[in-house]
Amino acid sequence: MQSPNPPLGLAYIAASLKEADLPYQVIDATGEGLDSIVPYPGRSDFRVQGLSVEEICEAAPSETTVFGLHCNFSHLWPITNVIAKRLRETFPNALIILGGEHGTALYEFVLKSSPFDVVVMGEGDETIINLVQAHEQGRDFTEVQGISFVRDGSVVLNGLSKRIRNIDKIPIPDWDNFPIMEYINRHQINGINLGRSMPILGTRGCPYKCTFCSNVDMWTQRYVRRDPKFIVDEMEIYIKKYNVSNFDFQDATALVSRKWTADLCNEILDRKLDITWQLPSGTRSETFDEDLAQLLYRAGCRALSFAPESGAEEILIEVHKQVNLRDMLERMRVATKVGLKLSCFIVIGFPTETKATLKKTLKLIRTMALVGVHDVAVSKFVPYPGSPLFNELYKADKIKLDDEFFISPMDFYNSNAASQSEEISP
Repeated sequence: MQSPNPPLGLAYIAASLKEADLPYQVIDATGEGLDSIVPYPGRSDFRVQGLSVEEICEAAPSETTVFGLHCNFSHLWPITNVIAKRLRETFPNALIILGGEHGTALYEFVLKSSPFDVVVMGEGDETIINLVQAHEQGRDFTEVQGISFVRDGSVVLNGLSKRIRNIDKIPIPDWDNFPIMEYINRHQINGINLGRSMPILGTRGCPYKCTFCSNVDMWTQRYVRRDPKFIVDEMEIYIKKYNVSNFDFQDATALVSRKWTADLCNEILDRKLDITWQLPSGTRSETFDEDLAQLLYRAGCRALSFAPESGAEEILIEVHKQVNLRDMLERMRVATKVGLKLSCFIVIGFPTETKATLKKTLKLIRTMALVGVHDVAVSKFVPYPGSPLFNELYKADKIKLDDEFFISPMDFYNSNAASQSEEISP
């Protein structure tokens, strides 16, 4: 399950399976049904782009012995659970595995409230291979690090998957069994439409630990960068294979190192690639100055996003968001000055949000408009499973794990939706 852009994480898992010579088949429920709009299970006011639950299960080969489902975002958990239940009815003896951040954060809840047999904890490229091989060979799952599972009615946790140290040895995504051309031809991307596009990843993890983010529980704080030469090699493969001209970096935090950023830009320029690329998921601003911004533009970067999150210093301190707003505003000016399209992310309704802090955020938004920011995405705070703020609120009995809570991020305009701030109403 994912928003309607190519499922990059699953394509990496597919590549690992292929390298290990393990046969697999993909059912990309979004990509195979981009023209289909179906109701979200249990919510008549929501619609889902893609195949229905029935169509997904009907597409599964009758001889399947292992199913792997992906749920990165918790608002997709209810429909993921419905699919798992339907698969269990049809394939009572199959091993059903869940991967992604939702399962890692709430593995015990998942295993006790759904048909999933195993949850892959954290980075899954190597863990899925060890798990499938153990299953095929009848070995005890306690030998497989990085999973949780149920035994004799109790949940067994084998810890978080070990992070892969040599990131450049990870095979590039295997798109051969995905309807990738459907995404490309229809411009189903994460970011602005810059033409025929492919997703790509330059780094894994994030070295920061904002309290509203689940990164540390999923990835730890280990942050690794791919060699820019291998990134551009991958770009050239997609240019030739899929006739694309734009790349959407899906990194959590791409531009942390000035040297790495400059090396990537120079690699693209040295090969004279006529491409554009963007960073729609957000990146750090500290590396920015006019020289680097101009280099980014010359190398084809056309759009990026910064994440100030709040205009109130007291909120930023509380959520461990390590930014200097004055410095960031200057870097916003630099980015827009050289022609980069700049989006910024704001979150309102943190637990300690007040009318006074909200006014500071509104002032920041007006200031960002004056310095040339092109758009601002304002989201309500939702305690994300796996984040420290979620853990605090859950322990304080302010969160109930049910479908209504998981769907709540999509209920932005519902006046009855929960607010985690005592001073700011829904």
